[in-house]
Amino acid sequence: MTDDPDIEILLEINRIGAAAEVRAVSAGDGLEVSFAAPANTPHADLERLARTKLAYVRGRQGGGGGPSSGPSSDGRGGIVV
Repeated sequence: MTDDPDIEILLEINRIGAAAEVRAVSAGDGLEVSFAAPANTPHADLERLARTKLAYVRGRQGGGGGPSSGPSSDGRGGIVV
């Protein structure tokens, strides 16, 4: 899934000193992500970052591929090195 601008997301932004703690929740499926950014980051950029991270997490949950996605071959999770 891509970071579709038509999907409604809810943003909670808490300023902590020079940083902003951002929580984003997708209204459609309830998926929640969080990240930190500089406190002076424009709201539009925070929203774009939130959409991008939501799309990334959705891809990882859906088996987005790559050697580090999903459980290891022993079924305990983590990364087999």
